[in-house]
Amino acid sequence: MQNKMQRFLSVIAFVLLLSSVPVSFVKADPIQSEENMLVQDSEKIKDVSVAPMLTDLEVLQIAQKHIKGYMANDIQTKDRMIEASTNMIPLYNLDDQIIAYAVPLVEGEREIGYISVGALRDGYDAYDIFIDDSVVQRLRQSISRPSIMEKSEGRKIVFVPPMNYMVQVTDKGNKQYLEMDNNFQSLRDITEAVEVNMDELQQKYETIQSEENQDYMNQILQNDISARATTAVAKEEVSLTVEANQSMFVPVQDGSGYSYGGNQNWYSQNTHKERGCGPVAAANITNYLAKITNPTVYGNLYSGNTTSKQDFLAHMDKMYDYVSPGILGKISVSGFASAVESYAKDKKVNLSRVTDNSAFTLDNTAAYIKAGLSLNSPVATLNLSKFDDYEYEWHWMTITKYYRDTTDSRWIAVSTWGQRRSINYRTHFDAITGNRTLGGGFMYFK
Repeated sequence: MQNKMQRFLSVIAFVLLLSSVPVSFVKADPIQSEENMLVQDSEKIKDVSVAPMLTDLEVLQIAQKHIKGYMANDIQTKDRMIEASTNMIPLYNLDDQIIAYAVPLVEGEREIGYISVGALRDGYDAYDIFIDDSVVQRLRQSISRPSIMEKSEGRKIVFVPPMNYMVQVTDKGNKQYLEMDNNFQSLRDITEAVEVNMDELQQKYETIQSEENQDYMNQILQNDISARATTAVAKEEVSLTVEANQSMFVPVQDGSGYSYGGNQNWYSQNTHKERGCGPVAAANITNYLAKITNPTVYGNLYSGNTTSKQDFLAHMDKMYDYVSPGILGKISVSGFASAVESYAKDKKVNLSRVTDNSAFTLDNTAAYIKAGLSLNSPVATLNLSKFDDYEYEWHWMTITKYYRDTTDSRWIAVSTWGQRRSINYRTHFDAITGNRTLGGGFMYFK
């Protein structure tokens, strides 16, 4: 959202401030009861260097499982003849060990995107899916650009689960780290931030390994899903109507194509670009309610033309004034809801947040998301991880779809940076509730 080194220093000061207040004040989850606000206990430290690894064939088997599962039902990939490519891109940890692969998705001879698949037998099976005709090419080019220490000894992509990608360049024993932007098109030196917070980043690798993940991985590889299938619900797929029918969401014309929701990079001011994800989520939601959900009831929330970038950017500016994010962005779910309600009140629209005081669990949060989507109401989600180890941390996104198959594989489709991304829901939930997190949550309106 904002310059990551500056943000980290701000986070340190913020954490010190929060250490003097009750935990219940820190957490701001609308569907979390007070008794569940404490962070989870640290798990036993695990050594990634001795973790059992999957073979290449097993990685492809997992990718194929999701091609036949989530992607066979997803509107971006449904009815397409997609295969997992053997030309996989290795993703490393900070100790130069492979922990995942970006597996290209191929239709005929054309790469149409990737799925990131875990390489640890006791880790997550998958992380994210990005469907874009040139994204794999951009990912490969990120480690082959002449401008990146051309005579360096080695270049590789470092992956910090569940969603962060960066380039590591080694020259004469010295390592440089370059952050990839959300579209894998530009790089920025973050070496100092990585070195200062190396221990925090290293601990992230430990949290992805668990007996539960290992059991699920074994079931996938052995094609033995009976144990999990007997306890899982029937296949679920709940989407916003436009997402389900047209694979669209707040389509703003941007260049020769249309976005998937607003993009904070459209703001002209750098501070707005850095802190604007909350206002963009608010702009997405109010636009969709006004134009799609119920124009009769919510029409006053947005009076412009959705496809007009000028009109939508003006709406983003207006929502920025209401949400009014601070130096760390808008980090309160309750504050976000109040801002949207205040805007609706000024527009003479009766709109209220929907809350649920159930325990903050995987199933309960999934039920909350499904309830919002079933009303054709987009669901905002905020991740507040403590350090820059999650691409979407300190970041608002808009959930447009929830999917779960009979093997308990769960995915959400989200609007972020004007793009559609599919994220393994379990990794997103765990990133919110992990033992180094400050919180986060979900919010929809009706």
